[in-house]
Amino acid sequence: MAVLTRLYMSLSAFSFFLAFCSDSATSGKKPQLSLLYKYRFNGTNYRCFWFQFVADRASLPKFAFSWLNDKDSFRAGDTAIIKIKVLENADKIDKNAFKLILTVNGKDGNSSYVSTVFSNFGGDLSDWKIFFTPIMVGLFNVIVKEEKYEVFDSSMHFQVEPGNMYPSVCVASWKGLKNEFDAGDKATLLILPKDAFGNNISAAKEVPDLHEFTVSILQENGSLASVTNITYIGWNEFSYIVIEFIVMKAGNLTLSIAGGNQTLNGSPLPFRVSPGPIDVSNCVAKWKFEPSAWQLYSKMELLIHQLDQYSNLVPGLYSFDAEVVERETKLSVPVADLHFEEVDAGIQLFSFSNLEPGNFLLTIYDMKHNKSISNMPYAYTVFVGYCDGVNSIVNGSGLNASVAGQMAEFTVYLIDKYQYPSPVEAERLQVQIMRENDSHNIWPIIYPLQNINGSRTAAGERQGGTSLIEIAPAPSVELANNFQSNGSSLLASTFQVIFTPDKSGSYEIYVYCGNILLNGGHPFKKGVREGEVNISVSGVRKFSPKVPKLLMNEIIVQLKDSFLNPVPSQQSRLKLEIASINSSGFSTWNFVDNNDGSYSGQYMAKEVGTYEVCASFDGNRFSPCPFGVNVYTSEYFPTAYNDTISIWEDESIAFDALANDYFAGDNASIVEFSKPDHGSLLLSETIFRYTPYRDYYGNDSFRYTISDVNGNLATASVYINVLSIPPQFVSFPSQLQATEDVLNPKFGGFSGFEIRYSDPMENISVNVSAHSGTILLSPMVMQFWQPIWSGLFINAGNEASKDLILEGSAEVINFALQSVQYLGNENFCGGDTIRVSTRNRNGINAVDVPVFVEPINDPPFIQVPDFIILRGNGDESLIFDKEKDKFHFFIGDPDLLTYPGAEALFGVTFSLEVNNGFLVTNLPAHLINTTELKLKNSYHWQPLQTFVTISKHFMVKASGIRFRGSVNDCNSIMQRLFYHEGEHGAVLTVTLNDMGNFGCYPDCADGLSVPLYTEATVNLIRRRPMSSLVAHALGSAIVIEFVILFSLGVALLYFTCKCAILLVHERRNHDTRASDLTSSQVSNKLTVQSSKNVTENPTYFPDCCSSSFLLGGQSSNFRQRFRSQSQIGEPSKAAYHSPRSSSDTQLHSVVPNLVPLSIEKEAKLKRSIKLCICVCILYTIFVLEDECFLK
Repeated sequence: MAVLTRLYMSLSAFSFFLAFCSDSATSGKKPQLSLLYKYRFNGTNYRCFWFQFVADRASLPKFAFSWLNDKDSFRAGDTAIIKIKVLENADKIDKNAFKLILTVNGKDGNSSYVSTVFSNFGGDLSDWKIFFTPIMVGLFNVIVKEEKYEVFDSSMHFQVEPGNMYPSVCVASWKGLKNEFDAGDKATLLILPKDAFGNNISAAKEVPDLHEFTVSILQENGSLASVTNITYIGWNEFSYIVIEFIVMKAGNLTLSIAGGNQTLNGSPLPFRVSPGPIDVSNCVAKWKFEPSAWQLYSKMELLIHQLDQYSNLVPGLYSFDAEVVERETKLSVPVADLHFEEVDAGIQLFSFSNLEPGNFLLTIYDMKHNKSISNMPYAYTVFVGYCDGVNSIVNGSGLNASVAGQMAEFTVYLIDKYQYPSPVEAERLQVQIMRENDSHNIWPIIYPLQNINGSRTAAGERQGGTSLIEIAPAPSVELANNFQSNGSSLLASTFQVIFTPDKSGSYEIYVYCGNILLNGGHPFKKGVREGEVNISVSGVRKFSPKVPKLLMNEIIVQLKDSFLNPVPSQQSRLKLEIASINSSGFSTWNFVDNNDGSYSGQYMAKEVGTYEVCASFDGNRFSPCPFGVNVYTSEYFPTAYNDTISIWEDESIAFDALANDYFAGDNASIVEFSKPDHGSLLLSETIFRYTPYRDYYGNDSFRYTISDVNGNLATASVYINVLSIPPQFVSFPSQLQATEDVLNPKFGGFSGFEIRYSDPMENISVNVSAHSGTILLSPMVMQFWQPIWSGLFINAGNEASKDLILEGSAEVINFALQSVQYLGNENFCGGDTIRVSTRNRNGINAVDVPVFVEPINDPPFIQVPDFIILRGNGDESLIFDKEKDKFHFFIGDPDLLTYPGAEALFGVTFSLEVNNGFLVTNLPAHLINTTELKLKNSYHWQPLQTFVTISKHFMVKASGIRFRGSVNDCNSIMQRLFYHEGEHGAVLTVTLNDMGNFGCYPDCADGLSVPLYTEATVNLIRRRPMSSLVAHALGSAIVIEFVILFSLGVALLYFTCKCAILLVHERRNHDTRASDLTSSQVSNKLTVQSSKNVTENPTYFPDCCSSSFLLGGQSSNFRQRFRSQSQIGEPSKAAYHSPRSSSDTQLHSVVPNLVPLSIEKEAKLKRSIKLCICVCILYTIFVLEDECFLK
């Protein structure tokens, strides 16, 4: 039942709208008819579909696209052709404006899939074609589109297979990344075959040049270490070419892999070979030099090289034994100081002292395995001699610098350590002369000059023989002398050495007496200069038979002596001569020494013609002489200019290198070109195609040489700038979900964003923005080690821009993209787009990710003032008059802005209610069924019972009105709302309920919604309230008045208390005086007289006279007190005055002392009473004024 109800609600929510749309005349588009279909269910989900029908589409040209010859399969590097056929309205095509766009797998034009996309729309319509070169292997979809003529064809596909193998693109690596071996192990090399575009080649494809791969093992310095013995070459199951060989040479080496004349990508590969176990029988003993005999008491030293079976040095000190046997007796000779010491890795020094003369056999062996090292036993001789290497003298001009071909000689004097001649057998003296740079040897002749008897050999007589020097493999040198002495051994202590060096250079001369190196163990240094120039072996080595006029041309002359030594520094003796009769148009310059025996001379011909030229040395001409030089104009020779091109790192480019070159005729060919270092290069006629290696960016170059029809050559270079493409998106979400006015997601960030960039260290920029929201970064996870985001720079934008800009390396950016959060604009819901754009120094790449923002049910709002002053005739008052009132008086709902349906379908419940009087309004007829009223003195809503409809409206009058309608209905009714009765106004309560018909609340995860409502109250009054200024002034006056009244009250209280205190003191004084007057005996006469005198002298009582109304009741008392004081003062005054004037004197002296004190007290009391009366009067005035104000 629930399913049926849901289906019914869905069907009832369908709405269809037909709209006829027409663009303005300036848009250039034809009118079109559109059908808009809208679907709404439960106020949350909807879909829109547009169906367009172009009125005059039939007038547009129509096209058909197909593969030429139905060929849709190609090899990488082939040319693919799409044929275009115009079906209709061909006359309406503007060829200049007709621009087809070829899209392959979503990328327009040249891309990493295809290259060299161009079209041919000239000539006959039947010959229109689109050309492109596929460069990536796979199955691809092709879209052909054109905007103006509304062309869109996506029906074609093509398949690409890899091209021929290109060795320099093939990737070489060690199997299992194992690059450490032991001597004798089998090493396995893997080669991933690729074509020129970097596509992998499978084992199923025939590779005819598979066995052309060569493998060479090189030393670290690049020299050849050994030749590899390849045991196997073939394919494995993963389409790798496998090469297996045995490693034999130990050390840190590199493996160079080449195919044809190209070195493979990744070559040379470093690897390390450790020596195998020691092979005693393969170990050898070597000498720095090997004499034929050792001098008695000298030390025999030789180096034992510990080798494995592949002749690699094995480090460590291996334990050997040695045995010396006398050859004649076959008896073993004991050796006391036999010594073994490791001097280098795998080399140990073996030494012992020669203590007996004779002929011996030396055997070095391993006793444990009973094996001796190779070339054992070794025969040697110990002779009796006492030659000292330091005291012996070698002297003569032959040790000085000489000229090649000139005989040199020096003399050797053998002396012992006691400065005596030390004769030895002639064959014991050995001389070695070796050139330093190439070990070229000179064979000297040795003559003994004095025998042991003291007789001297005649000059030129040869008593001995030549010293023959044989060179053993370095570092061992074998010296041998062959003397013919007719069976007798010649002893001598003085020798003459004669030799003739024929090669120029620097030589070292070693002179040995047996195994003793003379000159303190150091060789002699000798320099040999070049000889005189020999014209017959010198000559012109290089010149051009055809040269352009008015340009500098070069000729190369090589000078050598009779022994073919190059002769430098002779440029001043060279001259270039013209043998032609007409030499006026020919200019020459001096020769320049090239420091290698060659000299460069320059000349220039000013006129076209044939010239005969000769080069001479001191007037002697070289052959060939003369040699002919043909001079042409510059247009006769080709000129190749350097080219500079730019290419993206994942693309391929084809270009004509000869496009900017000059050559005679209409044809030239490329006869030679070099290989670039970082890419593949193919040549098709004169078109080069360059493809950089995968993930390479930077600079590359190559050179090429062209030849014209006359065989003239020209060379130029091509400089290639491989640009790194902006960071590419490896992955990104297809769609994101968010919630209105909530940070999404609540924890962490959106996952799925990942970029890839060629340079992992370069800082790149990523801009993340949203069209209708803000992008933020969530707090990142704390890391206790070096944080990955330490290299991240964040710019959160400003008020004008809400973009989030991230800068850093690709790794840091990928980490930050996992923390991206989205916050939509206030009250925004629906579809939005997050744009992520990556930027490097070469460009921008961007991707748009759609975001669906789930709506939140926002509470409705009511815009009403706090009070409204009613105006109108009688009891009826219009509450809001939009023409006169300037305040807001309306309701609304934020969800209405993003509500997908029609505004009339957004229903709310609206109620108006007053606490006194009635509301009267005119409602539209469609609200009859939803209208409810609350009558006076009723607390319940009642449905509408009776009504009268006039012009689709009806009148209602009640203390409360409630209905369900649209927002427009509510606002329209608020403008027609009247208030009746209520003498002093009322309180209007406005309530709005959105009924929860759009958006979810409180959590969208559950898909539920709750109705929300808003309530507002408005005071309806008849009089305008005072303004804020008046209210503030009145409040200030009240405060001031309160302060004054409080001050007056305090003053009144003070003076009242003061008067009371004075009256109490006066009462006490009065009682005291009354008691005194009763006890004193004062005559009535005196009292009367005193009173009279006082009355007659008003000057002494001014205050008393002016205040008689206060003292009238106390006059008798005053007089009694006066008399008492007079009687007391009489005895004291009698001593100073006569009796006659005693009464007058007494009167004048007493009055000033008694009367002012009494008067002063009376005056204080009088003033206090006056102040109290004044304060009372003021207080009364303020209180009365306050009561009047309150009324």
